[in-house]
Amino acid sequence: MSYDVIVVGGGFAGLRAARDFATAGRSVLLLEGGARLGGRAYTRASELFPSIQIELGGTYFHRHHHPRLVDEIERYGIETAPAPEFTVFRNRLGKGDNNKAFPIPLGEGAQAEAGLYRLLRDAHRIDVTAGLENQGLDDLDIPLLEYVDALLLGPVTRQLVLSWAWNMLGQHPAESSALWALQLVAAHGYSVLGVVLALDEVVCGGMQQLVSAMAADVPDSVLGARVTSVELQQDGSYDVAFDRDGRSERQRGSRVVIATPFNTWRNIEFDPPLTAERAGALTKGHACKGLKLMIHVTGVPAGLSCTGDGVFPTLYDYMQTPDDGGRLLVAFTDSDSFDPTDSEAVTAAVHHYIPEAVVHGFEYYDWSADPLFGGPWVSPYIGQFSRIHKGLGERHGEIYFIGSDVSLRFPGYIEGALETAEAAVDEIVRGGRGQDGEMTHR
Repeated sequence: MSYDVIVVGGGFAGLRAARDFATAGRSVLLLEGGARLGGRAYTRASELFPSIQIELGGTYFHRHHHPRLVDEIERYGIETAPAPEFTVFRNRLGKGDNNKAFPIPLGEGAQAEAGLYRLLRDAHRIDVTAGLENQGLDDLDIPLLEYVDALLLGPVTRQLVLSWAWNMLGQHPAESSALWALQLVAAHGYSVLGVVLALDEVVCGGMQQLVSAMAADVPDSVLGARVTSVELQQDGSYDVAFDRDGRSERQRGSRVVIATPFNTWRNIEFDPPLTAERAGALTKGHACKGLKLMIHVTGVPAGLSCTGDGVFPTLYDYMQTPDDGGRLLVAFTDSDSFDPTDSEAVTAAVHHYIPEAVVHGFEYYDWSADPLFGGPWVSPYIGQFSRIHKGLGERHGEIYFIGSDVSLRFPGYIEGALETAEAAVDEIVRGGRGQDGEMTHR
């Protein structure tokens, strides 16, 4: 059988695309390399407390910034709740009392105002629809640490900015790009607070609820199908080869939509090949090594939030644990800076902020070690996306590239995955019929 569209990858981008193609009357096949759908949105039973579900990937959303995700949630009647409210602060942001929600001391106010004005001015140089390589932004594609030091912020403000940037970028500030941090600010309405306050709401039963609801509207999907090549045929269709259960299989499609993470595209052979610049970027991949740890503790209050100079730049409350009245805390760092298998290091990192905490255990998912993902959310190397950014997601013949990694408006977010899927479906459905109503090839 030949399909109108073959979608490769069953995260939110692939699910949205496959469902919408089917709704538009196209024959569509969804190929997913793993044993589950959802991609980097991953809800599963806690290893520490099997009676509760935890989110190991995408968790939070904001109704203003993420309208497509909200539309999907409301479409399927998924219950949501506010994210945990932070009411107790254990910050390590310099000398003095900064254990409060807005810890910048009055004495740093003028410096903070001037530095943040410059940051926002630089963010306003970014058009989030144009691609970072097309706007003369090379001067901003420098180490974030260097950029922040040039803002001449006071010590508390400087550490606050660096800590949250480390959290959001999944890279140490010395290794991450200032341009990418500014891109996130631009994406959130050119607001620094908008980036942090986007952690606003959660799905009560976990994102897997939404994944399952969307998957039920996809008529034809195959799990365990690892795509190895996409080859253009003489008739203009594409031959998609994949391995499943130790066997090699093939399917034919008029169009192919690649919805897998950017760091996995290098595992697919494209014929005709991608341009040398694009292929080179794929070979290197993106740089994010972000880690999200769930840590079981007792002896700490609900509503805890910690930000500062520790190897966990942020550590905050997630939920109450069953039976013992403890808490699960969420810690962010990166695997280049921290060994997540070292239990003593985890305890020391928690005690950096909360000496009285008793650490009982922890769990995490190493997205970088999983060959189906090759890394967590997207964050580029310094100097990478000022050379090629929008070009990564451009179509290649009738091969389309979608997903949060190539979203221009909301990279790294579920909203970005849905955005790119919507655009691809719109382009193919709107422009894919000839006057006789049959599928045509451009």
